[in-house]
Amino acid sequence: MDSKRRDRLAYTDDFRIACTINNLKQEDVLQYFINRVSFYAFNGGEMEAVSLWATSIVIDCKKEVNAKVKAVTDRKVKRISLKYILMLSELNDNPYLSTVDKMKESYILMREWEIDMSPLVDYPQNFLLDEERSLSLTFDFNLLCRMNGIEAIQVLQYFMNNISMANERAINLIEFVETNSCMSLFGMMRLSLDDRKNRIPIHQEIHKWYGEKLLLLDDRLKKEENLDKRIAVYRAFYKEWYNSLRKNIN
Repeated sequence: MDSKRRDRLAYTDDFRIACTINNLKQEDVLQYFINRVSFYAFNGGEMEAVSLWATSIVIDCKKEVNAKVKAVTDRKVKRISLKYILMLSELNDNPYLSTVDKMKESYILMREWEIDMSPLVDYPQNFLLDEERSLSLTFDFNLLCRMNGIEAIQVLQYFMNNISMANERAINLIEFVETNSCMSLFGMMRLSLDDRKNRIPIHQEIHKWYGEKLLLLDDRLKKEENLDKRIAVYRAFYKEWYNSLRKNIN
């Protein structure tokens, strides 16, 4: 069943800037996140780091919005869910399988769970971005949203709201202090989405010029003790970089 909701995401400037500077399409970044949310990871299973970060974003979002989980009342849904949760737990506890083998088997089990659950639940297959574009919602993503009492739009908005190159650089300028699950996933995404078809046109000279200016800015801002001021300066710098790219792309 396709989502007919007319809710719209509020694209933040920081998110637009991060995608453009890193040569990524916004919808590809959102789809990448959705595709790597994993119930097996949520259930304590051994998974690759990118799935652990993606899954933790859903959990962080639940805390952020203080979501209230609705109890499942359908007996068939409860019985099927318990069956697969136990199977996934047994898989994770199997000492004879490697992490890779466990991951492969978890995908098979999740697909079987999806087939068994599909006639009983109304999980949306798509999330509309606008009249022409939509995101595909996976069973894992829908399942974790339902289990954590949140909507797809809440998770996607939370993800975008926490993507900020300015914040990340300002906080960790002098030494690494912290990162959040959204920026960690975004960092992995930048390394993995290297297929040219997934990228917007680039302008090498602009990237080179601003890359060099960024290093000089780092040296200057190391003397600035006020975090908010550092963030503001970086945000203005990245906005200028973004505008230069947009002019050349258009």
